[in-house]
Amino acid sequence: MTPEQQGRTAPWAKALGAVLLALVVTLVVSWRVADSRESDREHTAFENTRDDARRFADALVALVARGGTLTRQDVEDTLESATGNGRGNGLLYELVSADGRTQVVVRFSRVYERSASLFGPAESMAKRCFTVELPTSAPASASASAPTSAPTQESVRIVAHDADESCTEVAAGVG
Repeated sequence: MTPEQQGRTAPWAKALGAVLLALVVTLVVSWRVADSRESDREHTAFENTRDDARRFADALVALVARGGTLTRQDVEDTLESATGNGRGNGLLYELVSADGRTQVVVRFSRVYERSASLFGPAESMAKRCFTVELPTSAPASASASAPTSAPTQESVRIVAHDADESCTEVAAGVG
């Protein structure tokens, strides 16, 4: 080797290094974009559980308005029809009637697609626990001679619990 060639890199090695660096950068960017999209899909699925809870509450109000009682079986049937896609997106944890109110603790789940699932399932589940409270009698402002009225959609309260709150823990605190 001549003295002027010592410490120099061969041109083919520089080209190979540039190609490998471009490949690594492309993979990192692709992974970040896929992760962001997966996060968006998870957030959308999580928020869709709120719509499921609203549909369920509306169905409960309609059941009570028809003169139905809120037995566990009726609530489970209402839950099945409200989430209605046959995937079992709703699960009843607790049904408690006390102090003129009925509290129903349910968990709603939604499936979302994962990105770049090399070593795991291609789908994942977003789960959220809700407490649906509705009055079992007329509001306190109604006169004593007025007939008992069914709850209205405005009188129903839906509490969306945080994702890290277990429905078992929420159900234990109801009542």
